[in-house]
Order: sequence, then C-alpha cells, then structure tokens
Amino acid sequence: MARRKRGYGAIDIAKYVSALLVVCIHTYPFYEASQTFNTYWIQTVCRLAVPFFFVASGFFFFRKITDDTLANEEALINYEKRLGKIYLTWTIIYLPYTIWDYAHANFRIYHIFAYLRDVLLNGSYYHLWFLPALMLATYIIYLLYTNHSMKRALIVSLILYIFGYLINVYTPIWETMPYVSFFFGFFTKVLVTSRDGIFFGPMFVAIGLLLSKTRRLPHRVSMVGWLISFILLVLEVHIYDRMGILRDLTSMYLMLVPATYFMVNSLLTWKLPYKESYMTLRHESLLIYTSHILFAKILLALLPHAHLVVYFLTLAFAQAFASLVMHYHKRYPVLDNLL
Repeated sequence: MARRKRGYGAIDIAKYVSALLVVCIHTYPFYEASQTFNTYWIQTVCRLAVPFFFVASGFFFFRKITDDTLANEEALINYEKRLGKIYLTWTIIYLPYTIWDYAHANFRIYHIFAYLRDVLLNGSYYHLWFLPALMLATYIIYLLYTNHSMKRALIVSLILYIFGYLINVYTPIWETMPYVSFFFGFFTKVLVTSRDGIFFGPMFVAIGLLLSKTRRLPHRVSMVGWLISFILLVLEVHIYDRMGILRDLTSMYLMLVPATYFMVNSLLTWKLPYKESYMTLRHESLLIYTSHILFAKILLALLPHAHLVVYFLTLAFAQAFASLVMHYHKRYPVLDNLL
C-alpha cells in the first residue's frame, strides 16, 4: 500500500498549492504593487492550477477503467454521482449570493433561463464551473476511450481545445468583425464561454487518461519539458498582451497543454514518501477551492484597495473552514456532502 501511494504524495501537495493559486485568480493579490506583475502571475503560474485539477482527476478516474464494461460503467456512475452531490451542495450554499447578484442586475424573467443554462454548463456560481465541466469532460472522454480508443480521445479533445482556444483568446478580434461578430454573439448567448466541459475540460482529462495508461517519462525529462513549456507559456501570454487581446477571462493557452502534461508527469515520478496527512491536503484543496468566494466577495467589497490583505484573509478563512469540516465531518456526516 505504501508503495502504491508513494507517487501520489506530490499530487496531493500540488492540489493544495493549486487551490491557493485559484484564490489568487479571484483576489488579484499583487494589483496594488504592480498591475503588470499581477497580470502575468495570474495568466501564467495561476493558469496552471485548473488544468492540473482536470488532469489529476482524469488520471485517478481512468486508473479504475479496465476491460470490464460493467465495472467501468459502475465506476463512471459513482464518480459522476459524487461530483454531482458536491456540486449540488455548493450550488445551494451559494444561492444567497446568486440571488443578491441577480437582484443587483435588475432581475428579469430571462435570468431564470440563464441561470439554468449556467447550472448545466458554466457553473451555478462563477468559480463552480469546474465541477459540471469535469463531469461532462469525463463523460466525453470515457465514451471516446471505451467506444473507440485513447488515440481518438486525444485527437478529438485536441480539436475541441483548439476551437475553444480560438474563441477564448481572440474574443476581442471576433467582436470587431462585422459578420463573424453575429455568430460569435450567438455562441456567447447560448454557451457563454468555451472554457467549459466541451472545449476546455476534455483535453486535460484526456491527458490524465494518457498518463494513467502509459509509462512515465523520466523525472528529469519531465522537468526540462515543463520548464521549456512554461517559458513558452510566458512568451505566449506576452504576445497576446502586446496584441492587446489579453483579458481577465483569457485562459485557454496553447502551451498549457504540454506544460500541464510535463508537470503532472514530473509529480508522478517524484519519489516522495507518502504521509497520511497528504490525504487531508487533498480534501482541504477542494474545500478551499469551493468555499473561498464566500469570503473573497465580502472582503473585496470591504477592502477594495488592499488586494494582498484580501488574499491572505480569504486564505485564512477558507483554511479555517476546511479545517473545521475535516475535524467534524465524521461526527456530522452531512459535511461529507462537501467532500
């Protein structure tokens, strides 16, 4: 058992660090110090966090998939049920925030339909998009892999990602083109964004599938590959910045694909002795990710010109919340719905 877990301690630690980076995305910690540094920090280092979550989730799920069709279907159903339970729980928790936001947006009847669309595709609250996206992306890759092949899953997911990349990154250009802007406007009305479980998620879940079914690259090779990919990611972000198309919502970079692959491969080949405390980090990373907006939204309203302070206070509250859940979830089983 210790040997089986040995390679996953680094993944659990990375999940926790990634949750801290997601908090950065929503609090702009270096905004007052340097808007330029804040932008590049979020658009390079922090943008690795969510793709990593997709890859890690895909890796652990597809490790369970074998030649047993019935067992595979049961694994998929259980996996989707667990994610659905977590998503529903947090959707209910964020309902007061949702109602408040719609009230301040001069609520109209069409907002109900917009909310139902978001619940299915874009997240019932803006940071919760990861959960329905992971559910849909996993289902898409599962069908492609079990009904066709891993190669087909990788090719289709890459095509979807490139299409989504063109939409996500070049939005400012499409909006200015007379005929294209009409179709682009229709797309945004229907799907809102390409950063979802159709265009974004499948690529990284497919990478998780690839890592679960193939041999690892040597650790040094992975580290070199990650370093080169990350440098190219910074260059890619810089190019879009110089082009004037870099926005807060820009997130589907081409170099995220190899950077995430090499990063997770290097984590899987990191010979780190496993500790039971890493399991706690794994659960706390999810709790910090899902809960931090509860605190960030209020703190940003109270301290609009102290983003670094907001970041650390948000982390403190989210960590305290995560610790309380982990401490009491065995005594109060209802808390298991958060995990």
